[in-house]
Amino acid sequence: MNQNQIKVIQSRLKNRGKKFTLEYLRTYVLVDYRDEELTEDQISAIVDKLSGSDALELANTALSGTDSSASELSQTQRQTLIQQVASTIDVSLPVEQIKLISQKMDWAISDRASLKTQIQSAIVAWINHQIDQDKQQTDEMMQEVEQHFVTKLQEGNDHFDDKTRAFSIHVGQARDKFRATEAEILDFFKISG
Repeated sequence: MNQNQIKVIQSRLKNRGKKFTLEYLRTYVLVDYRDEELTEDQISAIVDKLSGSDALELANTALSGTDSSASELSQTQRQTLIQQVASTIDVSLPVEQIKLISQKMDWAISDRASLKTQIQSAIVAWINHQIDQDKQQTDEMMQEVEQHFVTKLQEGNDHFDDKTRAFSIHVGQARDKFRATEAEILDFFKISG
Protein backbone atom coordinates (compact mmCIF):
# COMPACT_ATOMS: atom_id res chain seq x y z
CA MET A 1 0.00 0.00 0.00
CA ASN A 2 1.27 3.39 -0.94
CA GLN A 3 1.55 5.82 2.00
CA ASN A 4 0.86 8.73 -0.35
CA GLN A 5 -2.47 7.17 -1.29
CA ILE A 6 -3.47 7.11 2.39
CA LYS A 7 -2.55 10.80 2.66
CA VAL A 8 -4.60 11.55 -0.46
CA ILE A 9 -7.61 9.79 1.11
CA GLN A 10 -7.10 11.73 4.36
CA SER A 11 -6.84 15.02 2.48
CA ARG A 12 -9.99 14.38 0.45
CA LEU A 13 -11.91 13.40 3.56
CA LYS A 14 -10.68 16.54 5.31
CA ASN A 15 -11.96 18.61 2.39
CA ARG A 16 -15.38 17.03 3.04
CA GLY A 17 -15.20 17.93 6.72
CA LYS A 18 -14.32 14.42 7.94
CA LYS A 19 -11.21 13.89 10.07
CA PHE A 20 -9.55 10.51 10.24
CA THR A 21 -6.08 9.65 11.53
CA LEU A 22 -3.54 8.16 9.12
CA GLU A 23 -3.37 5.05 11.34
CA TYR A 24 -7.15 4.56 11.13
CA LEU A 25 -7.15 5.00 7.35
CA ARG A 26 -4.17 2.68 6.94
CA THR A 27 -5.97 0.02 8.99
CA TYR A 28 -9.23 0.55 7.12
CA VAL A 29 -7.54 0.19 3.73
CA LEU A 30 -5.47 -2.83 4.82
CA VAL A 31 -8.54 -4.68 6.07
CA ASP A 32 -10.48 -4.18 2.84
CA TYR A 33 -7.71 -4.01 0.23
CA ARG A 34 -4.77 -5.87 1.81
CA ASP A 35 -1.44 -4.55 0.48
CA GLU A 36 -2.53 -3.85 -3.09
CA GLU A 37 -2.05 -0.52 -4.81
CA LEU A 38 -5.31 1.39 -4.97
CA THR A 39 -6.83 2.61 -8.19
CA GLU A 40 -8.34 6.08 -8.46
CA ASP A 41 -11.81 4.48 -8.44
CA GLN A 42 -11.00 2.61 -5.22
CA ILE A 43 -9.68 5.78 -3.58
CA SER A 44 -12.86 7.63 -4.59
CA ALA A 45 -15.02 4.77 -3.28
CA ILE A 46 -13.21 4.78 0.07
CA VAL A 47 -13.58 8.55 0.38
CA ASP A 48 -17.27 8.35 -0.56
CA LYS A 49 -17.92 5.53 1.90
CA LEU A 50 -16.14 7.19 4.81
CA SER A 51 -17.55 10.63 4.20
CA GLY A 52 -21.09 9.49 3.45
CA SER A 53 -21.79 7.63 6.69
CA ASP A 54 -20.34 7.33 10.10
CA ALA A 55 -18.62 4.27 11.49
CA LEU A 56 -21.60 3.31 13.63
CA GLU A 57 -23.82 3.05 10.53
CA LEU A 58 -21.16 0.93 8.82
CA ALA A 59 -21.00 -1.35 11.85
CA ASN A 60 -24.78 -1.72 11.85
CA THR A 61 -24.94 -2.60 8.14
CA ALA A 62 -22.32 -5.34 8.49
CA LEU A 63 -24.93 -7.52 10.21
CA SER A 64 -28.10 -6.04 8.77
CA GLY A 65 -29.37 -9.13 6.94
CA THR A 66 -32.09 -11.01 8.83
CA ASP A 67 -30.81 -14.41 7.74
CA SER A 68 -27.10 -13.75 8.32
CA SER A 69 -25.28 -14.29 11.58
CA ALA A 70 -21.88 -13.25 12.80
CA SER A 71 -20.48 -16.73 12.17
CA GLU A 72 -21.30 -16.32 8.44
CA LEU A 73 -19.26 -13.14 8.07
CA SER A 74 -16.05 -13.35 6.07
CA GLN A 75 -12.75 -12.64 7.81
CA THR A 76 -12.61 -9.26 6.04
CA GLN A 77 -16.14 -8.39 7.20
CA ARG A 78 -15.26 -9.39 10.76
CA GLN A 79 -12.13 -7.23 10.74
CA THR A 80 -14.05 -4.33 9.22
CA LEU A 81 -16.71 -4.65 11.91
CA ILE A 82 -14.07 -4.64 14.66
CA GLN A 83 -12.42 -1.60 13.12
CA GLN A 84 -15.74 0.21 12.87
CA VAL A 85 -16.76 -0.55 16.47
CA ALA A 86 -13.33 0.70 17.57
CA SER A 87 -13.93 3.88 15.60
CA THR A 88 -17.24 4.49 17.37
CA ILE A 89 -15.42 4.53 20.71
CA ASP A 90 -12.54 6.63 19.31
CA VAL A 91 -9.92 3.87 19.50
CA SER A 92 -7.33 3.40 16.77
CA LEU A 93 -6.31 -0.25 16.61
CA PRO A 94 -3.29 -1.49 14.69
CA VAL A 95 -4.02 -3.95 11.88
CA GLU A 96 -2.34 -6.78 13.79
CA GLN A 97 -4.64 -6.23 16.77
CA ILE A 98 -7.75 -6.17 14.59
CA LYS A 99 -6.71 -9.51 13.08
CA LEU A 100 -5.94 -10.95 16.53
CA ILE A 101 -9.31 -9.89 18.00
CA SER A 102 -11.05 -11.28 14.91
CA GLN A 103 -9.31 -14.64 15.29
CA LYS A 104 -9.86 -14.96 19.05
CA MET A 105 -13.49 -13.83 19.22
CA ASP A 106 -16.43 -16.20 19.45
CA TRP A 107 -18.44 -15.37 16.32
CA ALA A 108 -21.31 -17.74 17.13
CA ILE A 109 -23.43 -14.82 18.38
CA SER A 110 -26.34 -13.90 16.11
CA ASP A 111 -27.56 -10.93 18.15
CA ARG A 112 -26.01 -7.74 16.77
CA ALA A 113 -26.01 -5.88 20.11
CA SER A 114 -24.31 -8.79 21.90
CA LEU A 115 -21.72 -9.03 19.14
CA LYS A 116 -20.93 -5.31 19.37
CA THR A 117 -20.69 -5.58 23.15
CA GLN A 118 -18.30 -8.51 22.79
CA ILE A 119 -16.17 -6.60 20.26
CA GLN A 120 -16.14 -3.55 22.52
CA SER A 121 -15.11 -5.74 25.49
CA ALA A 122 -12.25 -7.19 23.43
CA ILE A 123 -11.12 -3.69 22.46
CA VAL A 124 -11.33 -2.49 26.09
CA ALA A 125 -9.32 -5.55 27.18
CA TRP A 126 -6.67 -4.65 24.60
CA ILE A 127 -6.60 -1.03 25.83
CA ASN A 128 -6.23 -2.24 29.44
CA HIS A 129 -3.41 -4.56 28.39
CA GLN A 130 -1.65 -1.70 26.57
CA ILE A 131 -2.02 0.58 29.59
CA ASP A 132 -0.69 -2.13 31.91
CA GLN A 133 2.29 -2.61 29.59
CA ASP A 134 2.89 1.16 29.54
CA LYS A 135 2.74 1.26 33.35
CA GLN A 136 5.20 -1.62 33.61
CA GLN A 137 7.57 0.04 31.14
CA THR A 138 7.26 3.31 33.06
CA ASP A 139 8.02 1.52 36.35
CA GLU A 140 11.05 -0.20 34.80
CA MET A 141 12.26 3.07 33.28
CA MET A 142 11.86 4.95 36.57
CA GLN A 143 13.70 2.16 38.40
CA GLU A 144 16.59 2.51 35.94
CA VAL A 145 16.55 6.30 36.33
CA GLU A 146 16.49 6.01 40.12
CA GLN A 147 19.35 3.49 40.08
CA HIS A 148 21.34 5.75 37.76
CA PHE A 149 20.64 8.73 40.04
CA VAL A 150 21.74 6.79 43.16
CA THR A 151 24.89 5.58 41.39
CA LYS A 152 25.79 9.07 40.17
CA LEU A 153 25.03 10.57 43.58
CA GLN A 154 27.32 8.01 45.21
CA GLU A 155 30.02 8.74 42.63
CA GLY A 156 29.63 12.47 43.42
CA ASN A 157 29.89 11.81 47.16
CA ASP A 158 32.95 9.58 46.69
CA HIS A 159 34.58 12.26 44.51
CA PHE A 160 33.84 14.93 47.14
CA ASP A 161 35.24 12.67 49.91
CA ASP A 162 38.40 12.00 47.87
CA LYS A 163 38.94 15.72 47.23
CA THR A 164 38.25 16.55 50.89
CA ARG A 165 40.79 13.94 52.08
CA ALA A 166 43.37 15.20 49.59
CA PHE A 167 42.79 18.77 50.78
CA SER A 168 43.03 17.69 54.42
CA ILE A 169 46.33 15.93 53.70
CA HIS A 170 47.69 19.06 51.98
CA VAL A 171 46.58 21.25 54.91
CA GLY A 172 48.20 18.80 57.36
CA GLN A 173 51.43 18.79 55.36
CA ALA A 174 51.43 22.61 55.19
CA ARG A 175 50.76 22.82 58.97
CA ASP A 176 53.57 20.33 59.69
CA LYS A 177 55.93 22.28 57.42
CA PHE A 178 54.96 25.54 59.15
CA ARG A 179 55.61 24.02 62.61
CA ALA A 180 58.94 22.60 61.48
CA THR A 181 59.95 25.99 60.07
CA GLU A 182 58.74 27.71 63.25
CA ALA A 183 60.76 25.30 65.40
CA GLU A 184 63.87 25.90 63.30
CA ILE A 185 63.48 29.67 63.63
CA LEU A 186 62.90 29.45 67.39
CA ASP A 187 65.86 27.12 67.73
CA PHE A 188 67.92 29.51 65.68
CA PHE A 189 67.16 32.34 68.10
CA LYS A 190 67.20 29.90 71.03
CA ILE A 191 63.91 31.15 72.27
CA SER A 192 62.11 28.62 74.31
CA GLY A 193 58.43 28.58 73.96
